[in-house]
Amino acid sequence: MVSIPEARQLLEAYFAEHPPAISGDLYIAPEWYEDAQDYLPVWGSRQFYIDGDTSFARWDNLAVFVDRTTGAVRVELHTLNFDKIRRMTPVAAPA
Repeated sequence: MVSIPEARQLLEAYFAEHPPAISGDLYIAPEWYEDAQDYLPVWGSRQFYIDGDTSFARWDNLAVFVDRTTGAVRVELHTLNFDKIRRMTPVAAPA
C-alpha cells in the first residue's frame, strides 16, 4: 500500500518527467481525494491556488490518479471519471 507522502513523491517525479502544460508555478495542494483504488491529488498553479488569480486556472480536463497499490501515476480525462471523482473522499496530505 502506497502512503500519501509516497504518492506525493511519485507524483512529483512524474511531473518532473512530464511537466504539465500550465501557466505559473506548479503547486500540489495538501488536500487530496481517495477511494479504495486511487489517490486524486489537487494540483495546478500556485498563482491560482494560493494567490487566487483566476487567469492561472487549469482548463485541461485532466485527472491525475496515483494507484494506491502500485504507485503508478496515470492521466485520464476528468469528464470520463466524473462519477468516480464525485464518490471519492477528501483526505489531508502532508504539504
